[in-house]
Amino acid sequence: MKIAGKGILLLGFFVAIGVIVLQEGFNDASTNSASSQETPVVEEESESSSTSETESSEEASPVGDDVSSAPPSSTESVGSDGSVLHPPAEVRILVANGTNVSGAASAVKEVLVSDSGFNGLAPVNDTSEEVPIESFVYYVNGYELDARSVAMIINVPGQNVLPMPAALPITDLSEANILVLLGSDLYPEE
Repeated sequence: MKIAGKGILLLGFFVAIGVIVLQEGFNDASTNSASSQETPVVEEESESSSTSETESSEEASPVGDDVSSAPPSSTESVGSDGSVLHPPAEVRILVANGTNVSGAASAVKEVLVSDSGFNGLAPVNDTSEEVPIESFVYYVNGYELDARSVAMIINVPGQNVLPMPAALPITDLSEANILVLLGSDLYPEE
């Protein structure tokens, strides 16, 4: 009985110490993590607010590389045009072949539809007479993040993701949200 009583007393002592240590440990960790989490969020919001204000005043300028180097991580991301990332099936993409390589637009459309789930419209040919040196991804208002995602999938540089131009390189946009114009950088002549 003496040994059992000492064992129970010793066990109770360790449980009490464990409870105190855990309680203090959780309080310190939650206080530190809460304060460390709040600080970056506030800073990020203020940075993105000032960035949005700067970019909205420079509406016609292309977006910098720092934005294009980080892929959109969630639907909570907001593009410089106020866009959000849409589900791929809701994004209508038109691929225009600006090259002399037959079937290039169909191949890119197939990648975007079958591999990524985008809503691909029937591919068309570029109406200009010269083959563009670079490929571009153009977007209508509200679809910037989707255009950036498309550009990453097909290896178009971030600086070539631009708002939809007033003079289109095709005859009809066909209600597309995104226009991909293929150039010789992705499909050089054989």
